[in-house]
Amino acid sequence: MIAVVCAVPAERRALSGLAGERLRVHVSGIGAAAAARTAEAIAAEAPRAMISAGYCGALADDLRVGDLVAADVVVDERTGDRFPADPELLAAAPGRHGTMVSAERIARAPADRARLDGLAVDMESAALARAAGEARIPFLALRAVTDERHHRVPDFDKVMDAAGRLTPGAGLVHFVLHPREVPALLRLGPASRRAGESLREGLGTLLERLP
Repeated sequence: MIAVVCAVPAERRALSGLAGERLRVHVSGIGAAAAARTAEAIAAEAPRAMISAGYCGALADDLRVGDLVAADVVVDERTGDRFPADPELLAAAPGRHGTMVSAERIARAPADRARLDGLAVDMESAALARAAGEARIPFLALRAVTDERHHRVPDFDKVMDAAGRLTPGAGLVHFVLHPREVPALLRLGPASRRAGESLREGLGTLLERLP
């Protein structure tokens, strides 16, 4: 069984058609601590492989919404630790290969992304890679871009709970008080759908290529 770990329910919904005997999709919640707890529980089941799957932000200027990124190495921004991908999984992975940086906080603005050195950025892959490595489970991060390098992202810390669910009351108040973030919110709907389609296709291709 291959364990796929997503941060939020929307990412799991995008992959729901792939779940079955060969693949199980888990939701960890947002951030490194939540990802680490989920990975430790998964490791106890001794899966064939662990895949960090979901959305990411672009650090490269030429990445576009929906582009697929397969990390040949994941870098923990906080510690500098580097986690190479399993060679077999990486060879089977479609998309662009490069460095995924796991940041401590959402890289909301272009300036936040400019200080990071890599191809794309997320928040959970390093924690998952660390737990997989400790348990000797093959690991890969496969993510789809929702935010290009020049895009801004709403302040989700104020409008989402730890599980990645939008809290309607807090969200309404936040966007009334910060109307300049509304365009970024409206952009994310179509971007997430496009990224979800790409992620589902990419993970399906990876599964087909694996023996």
